[in-house]
Amino acid sequence: MNAQQYRTVISWFNARPAAKKVLWAVSIGAVAAVYLLYLGLLSWLAWHAMWAQLGVTVVVPAAAFVVGTALRAAIDRPRPYTKYGFVPLFPKNKTGQSMPSRHCFSAAAIAAAVWYVLPPLGAVLAVLAAVIAVSRVITGVHFVSDVLAGLAFGLVFAVAGRVAYIAAASALGYYAIMIL
Repeated sequence: MNAQQYRTVISWFNARPAAKKVLWAVSIGAVAAVYLLYLGLLSWLAWHAMWAQLGVTVVVPAAAFVVGTALRAAIDRPRPYTKYGFVPLFPKNKTGQSMPSRHCFSAAAIAAAVWYVLPPLGAVLAVLAAVIAVSRVITGVHFVSDVLAGLAFGLVFAVAGRVAYIAAASALGYYAIMIL
């Protein structure tokens, strides 16, 4: 989106307080739902002593978070509201580190990691990741390219991370993990 498009969207929501509240609830709710569903699955895996599944489902998204956070700090792209000089719908203090979107790459990495364990839950999390991406753009805190890069990074990192995790476990002699 360009500066005028951001201003138009933000003006539309600012003129409609009820719609703005719904957007805020959806934006916050989608993020909360991702983390609550993820923690629920991790708890379930621990309860059932599915340690190999638990390990890969924790390590891969955590590694994506660390690497993605370092990547966005290195890129340090200005946020749309900084570049175009407007106030986002839900004000933030951060002026840079817009790409890739941490909300998006975290949600995508979690969705991809969960997909291997429980595909229906992974699909729900993927839809929530898309909702998060749209909300981050509509609220004016990310460019479309930021959220697309975040989703792609999270997905690719999770798939590559799972392959690396299984290869490392296999090399160390943990053959049972190969059934994951």
